[in-house]
Amino acid sequence: MKDDNQLPGSQQKPVKTFKGYKHWITSIATFPDGERIATASLDKTIRIWRLADGAEMMKWVVKQCVGALVLLENGKHVVSAEGEFPDSVGEGNFDEDDFDPNDALDWQLWVRDVESGRVVAGPLEGHTSIVITLDISPDEKMLVSGSVDCTVILWDTSSWQRKGLPILCASSVFCIRFSPTGQFGIATDEDIQIWDLDQRKRLAQFKGHLDFNKARNFELTWARDGTHLFSAGNSNDPVIRSWDTSTWKQAGDPWIGHDKDCDISHIILNPAGTLLASASDDCTVRLWRFHTGTEVARFKHSHPVVHVAFSVDGLSIFSGGNDKKISQWEIPEDVLAAAESDPLANAKNEVTTPNYDFIPFHAQVYSFQGCSGQRQYEAPA
Repeated sequence: MKDDNQLPGSQQKPVKTFKGYKHWITSIATFPDGERIATASLDKTIRIWRLADGAEMMKWVVKQCVGALVLLENGKHVVSAEGEFPDSVGEGNFDEDDFDPNDALDWQLWVRDVESGRVVAGPLEGHTSIVITLDISPDEKMLVSGSVDCTVILWDTSSWQRKGLPILCASSVFCIRFSPTGQFGIATDEDIQIWDLDQRKRLAQFKGHLDFNKARNFELTWARDGTHLFSAGNSNDPVIRSWDTSTWKQAGDPWIGHDKDCDISHIILNPAGTLLASASDDCTVRLWRFHTGTEVARFKHSHPVVHVAFSVDGLSIFSGGNDKKISQWEIPEDVLAAAESDPLANAKNEVTTPNYDFIPFHAQVYSFQGCSGQRQYEAPA
């Protein structure tokens, strides 16, 4: 493993910073046009930034903290999860142990039109605790929300009505992700679950990081061809693991690099599927080569990092967290060149792993053309 200072990016400064937040960044989403990003924060704001000059184009002040955000309909709508966090968040000492599914907290989803700020749908109610994860199905017909209340709720994006009863997951839900092929992954406190949502059938269930020092399953992302699912653990197992989707056994060795005793808070693949970015409480964002699982670049923050996103062209990343700002980093050219030569479909050799108790079950979003300055107003509710 290379020394910190030898890794590309380790001495690099951000090419841009987007400032003005009063609390942590919780979510970053890139617009399909590649010209803007949308961000969410615990300071009760949703903001839109223009990438060309770093200008804040829009700031929506909402009534509660924003825990997650996704973009819908090619940048026409923004969907946000908004609600109360435990008091310890405001005191600056928040960790996953504050996620108590028995705490009754008011959380709702809102859908807003980005040009007018008009509420398209909401409040969408059903969760009784913190919602920190949202995802949209590949065909954009379904929004899914996951909560610390141990449930996943499916929403029809044409009517914004619930699709059936909530999925009961038995433990807190930290991440939900659709695969390119339509399968659905859920990372919970105690397991990783794979579902066919159309048939409401659970296809697989395995312990994941829980088998390693009783860690929590914090994050998921899928390979572009759907052949592998990647997961990241909390501080008890701060590594990235790859799972072969044909067997749900671990494929290859874990990707080790993040500091011990630090949660990995977010992982995501670049648009080409050749690089994986991970954000961590160790105050770094790290890039990993998909084909080899080796760390190839590192970007340093002053505080724990909560979220990371790739630019649409894959040439840079955006990251933010407890430092109350968004940093834009250029990916080193040699890292990009090496990644372009990687075959995308090569799987790692399977290794011997602990018993995963595999259980088969058979049964982004603003468009302000011509906007040159900043607009701010209370978001309609």
